[in-house]
Amino acid sequence: MEFCRGPALLLLLFLLIGPAVAQSDDRQIAQVRQSLALLLPDILPDSIRRTPIPNIFEVVVGARLVYVTGDGRFLIEGEIIDLEQQKDLTNPRLNEITVAAVDAVGEQNMLIFEPPEQTKYTVTVFTDIDSAYSRKLHQEIDQYTNRGIRMRYLFYPRAGLGSDSFAKAVAVWCAPDRQQAIDRAMAGEPAESGSCPNPVHNHWQLGGRMGVSGAPVMVLENGDMLPGYVSAERLYEILGKMKRLQQP
Repeated sequence: MEFCRGPALLLLLFLLIGPAVAQSDDRQIAQVRQSLALLLPDILPDSIRRTPIPNIFEVVVGARLVYVTGDGRFLIEGEIIDLEQQKDLTNPRLNEITVAAVDAVGEQNMLIFEPPEQTKYTVTVFTDIDSAYSRKLHQEIDQYTNRGIRMRYLFYPRAGLGSDSFAKAVAVWCAPDRQQAIDRAMAGEPAESGSCPNPVHNHWQLGGRMGVSGAPVMVLENGDMLPGYVSAERLYEILGKMKRLQQP
């Protein structure tokens, strides 16, 4: 009998070992999930997957990313750097998670300001009607849109549930003309009370999961987050640089 050589041997080894490795990963992931359920019953992971480090698994909860040992005992927060390849493995993955979490909101649940002509970039902004810098940004909204930047608002009333800021956000959402209503609210005019099905609570929860603590906070298309006020001119420069870096 002649033994397999070269590519044929590699293919045979892959066919024999591949399923076993996948089954081993599945068992370890199930073990991590079970351990987390016992030790942290209030946390429901959205995904668990292996990392390049043996016995260390990536756990995603909402917009947060942590690492857990295969026995589910140790939880690690921080970055993984591949020193050999000089590559950050954590932040690009965290950006992917951020983009997915924001997109999951759905544009039908956002307040959007469209450019008058071509859209070059889309930026999502966590805003608070009672934040001075959120008001400053909104007063200059035309400067952003005139540069082709599409601005998507999510409400993040920093004072929390039951606050006046939260009620103002709901009133804006429930107004017949939301853009006119937020213009008036951001100018300090009293908002008419209103009640209707609204996404404000979901926006606020998402901001909390993403580590938002103030407003405004901008989320770029690549998942980078810019806390605080950024002028339209500066934002346009940042977005242009981001686009150039993404080009092959």
